[in-house]
Amino acid sequence: MKNTGQCFAKRLGVLPLISALLVLAACSPAGIGEKPGSPRDALPAHITELTELGVGVRPAWSGDGSRFLYLDALVGDVYEYDLASGSSQRLTAHFKHHGFARAHYLANGDLLLCGPSKVDPEDPEEGRWDTDFWYLHRSLEKPAVSLGEPCFEGPAVARDSMHFAWTRTDYPEVSPLTAKSELWLGEIELSGEQPRIVNERKLVDRSDFYYFAMLEPQDFRGPDESELLFTAYAYRGGEVMGVDLENGKIRNYSNSWWYEEVEGVSPGGSYTTVEREFTLSLKPKGLIDIWALRLDGSGAFTRLTHFSDFNGFGANNPVISPDCRHMLFAIRQVGGPEGNSDGLFLYDLKASPLTPVDMCAMQEKAKLVQE
Repeated sequence: MKNTGQCFAKRLGVLPLISALLVLAACSPAGIGEKPGSPRDALPAHITELTELGVGVRPAWSGDGSRFLYLDALVGDVYEYDLASGSSQRLTAHFKHHGFARAHYLANGDLLLCGPSKVDPEDPEEGRWDTDFWYLHRSLEKPAVSLGEPCFEGPAVARDSMHFAWTRTDYPEVSPLTAKSELWLGEIELSGEQPRIVNERKLVDRSDFYYFAMLEPQDFRGPDESELLFTAYAYRGGEVMGVDLENGKIRNYSNSWWYEEVEGVSPGGSYTTVEREFTLSLKPKGLIDIWALRLDGSGAFTRLTHFSDFNGFGANNPVISPDCRHMLFAIRQVGGPEGNSDGLFLYDLKASPLTPVDMCAMQEKAKLVQE
């Protein structure tokens, strides 16, 4: 398999646009969408489907890697799955709500949720694009509390502090061509009667990308979480970016013209997983697979899944466990709503022959020191 990122990077800037497009086509892997049947029919030994979960949407690991959160729909209830017992618990059954589109563990073990405060009965997506942040205590003794801040798509949640990052935007009320899109950093404070967001500051906006990009945060990069990884949608097809939280410097890690959306970062911060599709359109078609991207500026990609080889399928929403042993991800159906999932899978990074040898190197060193 050719390294698509490196293949294009070597030619960018020395060929006219029409030649660059030909190079892109030559660098893309063959076989996308050509196989009949389903990826379920040909799972490699290092991938296991968690069939007991049903659909399973937007997984998120706990801090110790023993559990993970997931949703039962794109806007639905929040569940927690325990790996040791193989059992699930519904965490949002004790209060009335309109569903949630995101759920994350905070550093203290409580939950940060995104969900609509009300839903228009005529909205076919059940308020997915008009959600707010909610705080849910891990005791589950009280309903979730609104934080008074709109939530657009997914936030990035720190592992070692109560910091999180999010997008402020007026999309979809305003066209994506002119809509506001800003990345903000804040901290959840629990000292008062109600949790609240403090120390807010803007990190990035569209002016940093000549107003072409729409922005979404994804992860704080370990090990010190001093950099925020985010996606710049529609900018050069969709790029994996990072912004230094101290000096504001922005860095492009993917540097290609394909669609690339950053997802779960490795705990040591040397790699991130990326949803990647070989299309030049502003919106992906759904033939997405999961790749590992080395975060050293080389643009070196390694393909981890081959679900998009099957006609009508792709893979999405990868997240890496804190010990870097496993990756959770979902199967998606082409033509469905953005981010759709038809089941969750557990990927054994240690057993897979596709995993870059140094992807979990920092975790291995830490384990040896502890032993």
